[in-house]
Amino acid sequence: MTIDDVIKEASARGITGLPEPSRLTHVRVWPAQPQWVAEVGAPPHNDSVGDGLYDTKDEAEQAGREAVQEGRAHLVTLLPADLAATAESWPEPDVTTWD
Repeated sequence: MTIDDVIKEASARGITGLPEPSRLTHVRVWPAQPQWVAEVGAPPHNDSVGDGLYDTKDEAEQAGREAVQEGRAHLVTLLPADLAATAESWPEPDVTTWD
């Protein structure tokens, strides 16, 4: 099951407090000279990571990946065991960067 599928199924089962799925699947990184911005989520559901500014592109990307992993770990705590077990098959987040 995809993260989208898991969240839809959990919602159908009455579980509340579920995150917006793209915040667990998408990282965006771009330059804001001289630093880099990191966000998770796809617009209009995107949020800055940390204070949003990092010294290097790699630091920003790593912060975004860590934020996604933290969000996924929180999601697993909300899920019943059968849905939580699908976490092992979730793919790495999509990372979009530009210079």
